[in-house]
Amino acid sequence: MAGLQSTTSMNQEKAGTPPDLSALRIRREPEGSPGGKRWLLLAAVIVVALGFAAYLASGRVLRAPKVETATAALVTEGQATTLLTATGYVEAERKADLSPKITSRITELNVTEGSKVKKGDVIARLDHTDLDAQLADARASWVNAKAELARQQALTNDGLATKSTLDAAVASEASMRAKVDYVRALLDYTEIRAPFAGVITAKRAFVGEAVSPYGSSPSGGGSGGAIVTIVEFSSLYVGADVNEANLSRLSSKQPAEITLDAVPDKTYHGFLRQIVPSADRQKGTVRVKVAFKDADDRILPDLSARVAFTSEATEGKSARSRVLVPKNTIVTVDGKTGVFRVVDGVAKFRPVQTGGDVQGQTEISSGLQGGERLIVVTGGTILRDGERVRVEGESPKS
Repeated sequence: MAGLQSTTSMNQEKAGTPPDLSALRIRREPEGSPGGKRWLLLAAVIVVALGFAAYLASGRVLRAPKVETATAALVTEGQATTLLTATGYVEAERKADLSPKITSRITELNVTEGSKVKKGDVIARLDHTDLDAQLADARASWVNAKAELARQQALTNDGLATKSTLDAAVASEASMRAKVDYVRALLDYTEIRAPFAGVITAKRAFVGEAVSPYGSSPSGGGSGGAIVTIVEFSSLYVGADVNEANLSRLSSKQPAEITLDAVPDKTYHGFLRQIVPSADRQKGTVRVKVAFKDADDRILPDLSARVAFTSEATEGKSARSRVLVPKNTIVTVDGKTGVFRVVDGVAKFRPVQTGGDVQGQTEISSGLQGGERLIVVTGGTILRDGERVRVEGESPKS
């Protein structure tokens, strides 16, 4: 059979019939459907579109003008008229550490911290047992001296005594009288009295302690032998240091507002009472005294205080607030005066009504409430309402 097939093939070649090459053909897998190509093309278009949109958005952000901002300040009436400020402490014009004039022991103490006293009130009494004995002895000697003087005068009148004897009797009587007066003065020193009306701010000794004019009490009193410290509260003022370069801005009776850290809910009013005629060359300052107009019991010595000297008195005026903005935030758009606010990276024009100049800034009478962030318009800057801007120091936002 194989021989027959070979014979047949040879006969075909001889007859010129072409051979069968179908066995040598490369077989291909069937191609995908046309719908798959369309989905791939659509996805590519979407990716390109998103990239192009992001590019455009970033380009708009980068092209947005860079601006500086300032905040609309809300200030009080006093702050708006402030010329300069200074810090200091509450001090007293009349203050005394009451010390004894003799050395003795305290037997009675009638006051404590916060006690109010009048002039002449007895603050404390000292032991005077020894002085009582000295007074009794001095009085006895004085009685004897007076009797001797009377006898010598009688003898002298009768011509029985010399003039020198009479003179000695006169001197002895005067000496005994002076001794009595001296002991009486010492007894007065055993009563410590208030030299003026005031308030006791410190008690430095206690009953039973021995005090002296020059020593310190065992309880730790620091001012010599002081028993108490008394302050005249009606003489309280604020002592502050003012830079010598600013001294020319102050005048006599210059109005001032005083704030105390211990009384944050109230603003006191006062005036410049005195410029102390001396300067501190190390600090370059001059000391001033500011008196209170409306002092109350909450003002205490040595409290820290801040003084704001104002161009006009604010006492009795309404406590209204003012809105102040830098002058370079005011612009004119289509004939309207206003400012550009920054809202979510966009410049928004806001019409306002302006007032006068206050401390180099412009007062806004209407249109702003204070706290708004405004664009500072520098030379050549042109803004449009609704335009996107980049704030100096902030990262760009899309």
